[in-house]
Amino acid sequence: MNKQSILIGISGSEQSLNAAEIAWKLARDLNFSVTAEHIVDSATVWELLRCDMPGLVGSGPYVEMYEEIIDSLKSLANKLSLRYEALAAGAAVTAECNVKDGNPVKVLCEDSKKHALVVIGHIPSSQRKTVKEFCHYVRHSIAEGIAHECTVPVLIVQSKPAHWKTMTIVSEIDHINIRYIRSCMRLAKKLSLLPSLEFWGTGTREESAEELKKDLFSQLPEAENTEVEIEYFPGHTAIERKDLIQGQYAEQAALIPSDTLFVLPTRGIAKDRYSVFGIEPEQFVRCLNLPCLLLWPEDHSAFETFDETETEAVAAG
Repeated sequence: MNKQSILIGISGSEQSLNAAEIAWKLARDLNFSVTAEHIVDSATVWELLRCDMPGLVGSGPYVEMYEEIIDSLKSLANKLSLRYEALAAGAAVTAECNVKDGNPVKVLCEDSKKHALVVIGHIPSSQRKTVKEFCHYVRHSIAEGIAHECTVPVLIVQSKPAHWKTMTIVSEIDHINIRYIRSCMRLAKKLSLLPSLEFWGTGTREESAEELKKDLFSQLPEAENTEVEIEYFPGHTAIERKDLIQGQYAEQAALIPSDTLFVLPTRGIAKDRYSVFGIEPEQFVRCLNLPCLLLWPEDHSAFETFDETETEAVAAG
């Protein structure tokens, strides 16, 4: 695509509407286009019916039921698509909504390769009224699956945040990726957000904080006037940062300003994707206590080559 774009995965939920509204604002601020997709999850429907071969009864009744369910889901999807396009038009955004069939995580991740950013809603775990027996079978939400599989930045949206004023870019002290930090800082600049850098470590790195900053600024001179915070946690887990996650320490989420956009890096290792301290990104999403979280693959370069003269032209216009 010549013009960079945002992909939204939508459903009928409140969180999905929040995600769409944030995506529309980002599109206006960045001069991006927007494409929305709703995926009819035909694979899960067929898995639910589970009748590939005749048994006590033939497969015919199951196939008929499957087709009826899929037709109903597609009818609902078309209504959702029309509603989305109407709201997008009211928000002064030219946006299309495509209805597709398949595994939502696989389809969205494959289509995301044509876009610079994915935005998707996620229902906080504290709001899910599910019993443990059901959770045993349905282990991941679509947002959690995308957090693990997607190779482009993913903005997870749970609730409407305050108007962002700052961006906190998280990095692991023992694994600093300059390309990732530079790309995030460029996005912060495009969104007029004040960036800050937060490094998480376990205390195993011998380099002092001052030496770390000196080395960082030599490779990233544009960050020299940026606030840098270095935090050490015992063991090999970022769960010590309890103000980011749900649980008995959820009240500490109030310590994080609601006008801050948090960014966590991810990196692919073999067929898996991990975030700081080797924690899978979907674990952060599953217990997330923030309105939004931006997961950023370290090797992603869509924002790294952004033409800053284009930003100036958009601002002037």
